[in-house]
Amino acid sequence: MAYTVKDGCIACDSCRPECPQGAIKTKGDGYWIDPTLCNSCEDIDTPRCLEACTVGSLAPLQAKKGRNKSSLLPAAIPAIFLNGKTTPFASSMVVWEACNVLAQRQSLPWQADADHRLCYHRDVHRGRGTLQFRLATNPEESNPPPMDYGLGIAALSRFDMRAACLHLIFAAYATTTDCPWHEPFILNDQHIEQYLGLTKRKDLTKLEKLTLIKELVYQACQILVTLDWPRQGKVPGFSLAEHPVWHLLDTRYYFEVDREGNRHLIGLGFTIQAGIWAQHFLNRQDYRKQTAFYQYGTLPHSLLTEVMGNWQQHEGAMRLLLWLVFKLRLGSDHRMTVRTLLRIAYGEQRVYEATTVRGAHKRLLKTFESDLETIYYYGLKPKFDPETYPADIQPLWARVADIPDDADAALEFWADDANQSLSLTDKAPRDKWQRLLNARLLGFELSDAWQQTAKRKTTQQRRRRTAQPRPSHSLGQLSSEEIRRARQQQNLSQRTLAERLGKSQSWIRDVEKGRFGVSTKDQNLLRQVLNI
Repeated sequence: MAYTVKDGCIACDSCRPECPQGAIKTKGDGYWIDPTLCNSCEDIDTPRCLEACTVGSLAPLQAKKGRNKSSLLPAAIPAIFLNGKTTPFASSMVVWEACNVLAQRQSLPWQADADHRLCYHRDVHRGRGTLQFRLATNPEESNPPPMDYGLGIAALSRFDMRAACLHLIFAAYATTTDCPWHEPFILNDQHIEQYLGLTKRKDLTKLEKLTLIKELVYQACQILVTLDWPRQGKVPGFSLAEHPVWHLLDTRYYFEVDREGNRHLIGLGFTIQAGIWAQHFLNRQDYRKQTAFYQYGTLPHSLLTEVMGNWQQHEGAMRLLLWLVFKLRLGSDHRMTVRTLLRIAYGEQRVYEATTVRGAHKRLLKTFESDLETIYYYGLKPKFDPETYPADIQPLWARVADIPDDADAALEFWADDANQSLSLTDKAPRDKWQRLLNARLLGFELSDAWQQTAKRKTTQQRRRRTAQPRPSHSLGQLSSEEIRRARQQQNLSQRTLAERLGKSQSWIRDVEKGRFGVSTKDQNLLRQVLNI
């Protein structure tokens, strides 16, 4: 329970130095206690401030009765996710790596620099440039010093993955202004509750929600970055001294006094401003002059709610989703190795232990396939490489997902499965782990919320038409019935046809049921394989 300062305080300053949390703060001629920092000195029976007070002006803050609504709070008008599903957000390498810092934490290769400060280096453009990240001791300071190695490691252990969601929200707000490195934006706790779905958390009190929100905001504002960026195209190279990725310019507290004179915290407001990195990576004006970049992507709101709901049960899957929102911003067809996904989800150290410690790979393999299933049910369907990631080492849930819903189709499926050399009931091969480390994914089939903007699609289609002009005569679109009939005439099962096309069996089933259209490229491939 937090404490509060009652009437009768003589401002003798005997209590403030004794507070280990720094919760007692000055305001004019008096003092007030930040309830988001005060923990009642849990390590001892009597709080230190209570022992130091000679006039008895400190007392436990009683729980507030009634609703926490007041005219003091500003209106929470959303500035992002205006369509309820997606919003643009800054997606430069600085934002990406800062998101990795918040999501992967101790899994990254942190080191001690020459001054024994905790730092993380990231090479860019094949070593021609570098990014360096460190942690600020106090994000409320204008020029916060970085933490030393010991304090930094301890701070990383307390980092919450949900702070990455706040980081992405800041990146979305940065795109709403023309000069985000000069123009700050303001969020209050009601904005954050709506974006993160905390309004549904009835198990948390108002003070507990405010404390959580403040911790997440402060963690997102603790990251310091130093850039040495090489020349890229016509954009000249540049170097930036160490600065916060997000400046926390001000934290405003909203209190309400009850009949007994207790001051209850009912709201928080944060004034945030992007660092000077935004002048080089989020600059519309200089982008037109080809002297800076304007790099942005699409942030699905469902990603935030998914991370907030599964950050404890499926931490590896949530790490992958936060990584993929940057990786897949240019399209869904990106080859990636399973070893890379393992490193992102669980860290290099755990992957190394799985390859050297007897039996450790079984636990990691089970966890990885469970996390991959979580991503699949979220809406991103992995596309397995048929050469390096064949069906015999694919997860069981991926093969079971190919079973049709229709009874007749399911009977045909099991009849074909019985005649195959590899059946669903067969055990996994003994060398599955070694083969999995060399396996690849061809990308992911994206859900509607993860689809790219129409502007980028139009640009890509225009480039494709320029590179591959359309022939003077075009064949008609194959219908789902024609595809199914041609497959049956060739005596091919859905699984066999999928292997020849490099697709999944569920893709063939959905095409034959007419659930979605087939691209021109896949139409031509179907005609070639089915001899149409």
